[in-house]
Amino acid sequence: MTRPLLPIPFLLCVELVHAEVTGRVRDAHTGEPLAKARISLGPATAITAADGRFRLPDSPFGQLLVSLVGYRSLQVTVASPSEFDLLLTPDGLTRRESVEVRENVFEPQFASSASERTLSSAEIRNLAGVITNDPLRAVQGLPGVAWSNDFTATFAVRGAAFQRVGIFLDGVLLNNPLHATQGAQANGSLSMMNTDIVESLTLHAGAPPVQYMDRNASTLDMTIREGSDKGIAWRVNTGVAATSAVAEGPWRKGTWLVSARKSYLQYLLERARAIDTFAFGFFDVQAKATYRLSSRQQASLTFFDGVSSLNRTGVITNLSMNAILEGSYHLSNVQLGHRWTPAGRVSLANKISWLRERADNRNPQRLPLTLASYGEWIANSDFAWSGLRAGASFRRQREDGFEARYQFNPLALRRRDAWLGRALRAGAYLEHSFARGPWSATAGARWDDSSTAQPAAFSPHASLRVRLGRATQWISAASQAVQYVPLSQLTIANTGNPNLLPSRSVHAITGIEQTLGPALRLRAEGYYRADRDLVAQPLFDVRLLDNGRLFLPPASPRLENSVRGAARGFEIFLQKRSANRWNGWASYGWSRTRLRDGITRAHYDADTDQRHTINVYASYRLSASVNLSLRYSFGSNFPVPGFFEERNGQYFVSRLRNTARLPVFQRADFRLNKQFERKRWRGVLFVEVMNLWNANNRTFDSYNGFNPSTGRANISLLRLFPIVPAAGWMMDWGHR
Repeated sequence: MTRPLLPIPFLLCVELVHAEVTGRVRDAHTGEPLAKARISLGPATAITAADGRFRLPDSPFGQLLVSLVGYRSLQVTVASPSEFDLLLTPDGLTRRESVEVRENVFEPQFASSASERTLSSAEIRNLAGVITNDPLRAVQGLPGVAWSNDFTATFAVRGAAFQRVGIFLDGVLLNNPLHATQGAQANGSLSMMNTDIVESLTLHAGAPPVQYMDRNASTLDMTIREGSDKGIAWRVNTGVAATSAVAEGPWRKGTWLVSARKSYLQYLLERARAIDTFAFGFFDVQAKATYRLSSRQQASLTFFDGVSSLNRTGVITNLSMNAILEGSYHLSNVQLGHRWTPAGRVSLANKISWLRERADNRNPQRLPLTLASYGEWIANSDFAWSGLRAGASFRRQREDGFEARYQFNPLALRRRDAWLGRALRAGAYLEHSFARGPWSATAGARWDDSSTAQPAAFSPHASLRVRLGRATQWISAASQAVQYVPLSQLTIANTGNPNLLPSRSVHAITGIEQTLGPALRLRAEGYYRADRDLVAQPLFDVRLLDNGRLFLPPASPRLENSVRGAARGFEIFLQKRSANRWNGWASYGWSRTRLRDGITRAHYDADTDQRHTINVYASYRLSASVNLSLRYSFGSNFPVPGFFEERNGQYFVSRLRNTARLPVFQRADFRLNKQFERKRWRGVLFVEVMNLWNANNRTFDSYNGFNPSTGRANISLLRLFPIVPAAGWMMDWGHR
C-alpha cells in the first residue's frame, strides 16, 4: 500500500517553524559584550554568558526581544535559523546601529586635557538622584569635586567656586543654567537640563583646553543627544518632585526630540502646611532637531526654555519688608548649528546662539526687590584638520537691572542699586596635537578681548603624555585661563568698578596612570593653580582689627581686584568602567586653597576650600532586570564665610577670616533599579534611600548680625536631608 504524500510537506513545515537561534549581545557605545541580558523568543528564553553569547536551540520564529536593565530594549524579527550580532544602546544615548571603537575605555575625548573626567549615561542616571533627577548632582560625585549642600546643584572644583566653572551646552557657554530664586540661590537650585536627554558629561577639572572660554578654573561640557531615526518613541519619568516626558523620532532626512518637565513638590509642601520654605516650582522644555543636508553636511536646531517661580503667600505674615514673597526666573536659549565634513579628517562647525535671562523678585507689598535682565548673541566657529584645531567666537552681551531695599515706617525706598552694561567680547584659539612613538603632545593658545576697559588676554596651553610601558603613562599640562568680569559688577551703582581687570589663573598638572586591566585603572594626580586679580569686596565684612577695635563696613563697599592666592593638592582614584558586573570608582582628594587680600592684608582659606574629599560610586548588575548602586561622599567641609571664630558651639567676630569650619559632611545613597519588560512597553522602578546612615549634616545659611557688646555673631546653619526614602517610575514605548 502506498503511503500518502501529505505528511511530508507537513513535516517540513514543522521543521521550519522551530530552529536554532544563536548570537551575541554587545554595548552599542563601546562594543563590550553584555552578560546577563535576557533573550526571549516566544516561550523560549536565555541569558547571555560572560562573552555576551546566547543560544536558543529549539525556538519558534517571531519577535526576538532583548532586554537588560540600563539599556533600551531591542526587538528583532526571526524568520529563519540565524546568528545575530545585537547592539543594545544605553539609556540616555541616541539609538545606534554601529559601534564606536576606542583604544580603551579611558581614552580622553580631548588629547589636550590632563584632568578629564567623564560620566556615562548609566552613571549620570544613577548619580542624578530619584528626587532631583539632576545631571549636575551627578557631577558632584566625580573625583575631585566638593559639595556640602543637599539643596543646591552647585559644587566646587579644587577650591574654586561654581561661578568659576564654565557650563557649556553643546559648545555654548551658559551664564546661569539653574532653576533658582535669584538672590536666594543658596536655599535651593536645580539644573535646567533633563537627565533623559543628556548624552554625556565631561568635566575638565584643571587646565581646560583652549576651546573653552571665559572661565578660569574648570569647565563642564554637556551634550544633548539626538532623536531616534528608526521610529517614534515615548518616555515618561515620574518621581517625588517632578514628572518629565520625552518624545523622539525621525522626519525626512533628520530626527527630532522634545522633552518637557514639571515640578509639583511645592504643592506637596503647601498641603503639608510647611512653616516656611524656599522650595520653588519649575517648568522647562528642551527640543532638538537635526537634518542631513547631504552625506557630509548636517544642520541642527536646539531650543530650551525654563521658568522657576516662588510663592510664599502662605507665610506672608512672617516675612520682613525686604524678604522675597514672590520670585520668578526665566531662561531661554536657541542654538542653530551647521557641520560640514568635506573630507574624512577635515570638519568645520558653525553655531549661532541666542540667550536671554530675566529675574523678578517682589516683597510682601509686591514692590520690586530685584529686576534683572541678561541677553547674549553668540557666534562660534570651529575648524579641525588632522591634529590641527582652530576657532573663533563673538559674544554680544547686555545686562541691566536693579536691586532695591525698603524701610517700613514710613514705607519708603531706602536704597536702589542699578546697573546697565553692554559689551562685545571676542576670542580665538589655535591648537596642534602630534604624536611620535610613546610621546604625544599638544600646544596651543587662545586670545580674548572685550570692548570694555578690561584688557586683552593671551593664554598659552601645553600638555604632554608619555607612555612608560604598555600599561603606564605620565600626564602633564601647563596653561593660563582668563575670566572676564560680569557687566553688572562693572556698572552697578555705589559698589561697581569700571576699572576691574579680568581674573587669571595659571595651572600646572602632573600625574601618572596605571592600567590594571582592560577596564580598570589607578590614577594619581597633583596640581597647582595660581589665581590673581580675583574680584572681592574687601571692606564688606565686620571684623576685629589688630588693635582689638571693631571694624564696621561702609554702606557701599566697592568691588576690587584685591585677592590673589594659590590652590594646591592631589587626587588619587581607582576606577572600573565596564558594562558588566561592577562599575564605579573610589577617590580621595587633598586640597588647600589660600588667598590673600591686598587691601586688608588678610590671609585666609578660600570660602570653598575643603581639605579632605572622598567620593565613592559603585554599581552592580544583579540580573537582567535588577541593578544596584551605592554612592558615598565625605568632606571635611568648607569654612563659615567671614571673620568668625567658634567657641563652645557659639560664633564670635574675629580678626581672622574663615577660621571657623562647618561640621563634617557625609552622605550615603542606595539605589535599586528594577526593570519590567513587555512586548509593547518597558518600565523601570527606581527605589532610593538618601542619607542612608541618617547623618546630621548642616550647611551655612545666613549671617544675621552680631552683639556689639559681646562680639557674639548670629550665624544660622541649615539642617540638610535626614534619611529620605524615595521612588520613581519610568516607562517608555514605541519603536524598537
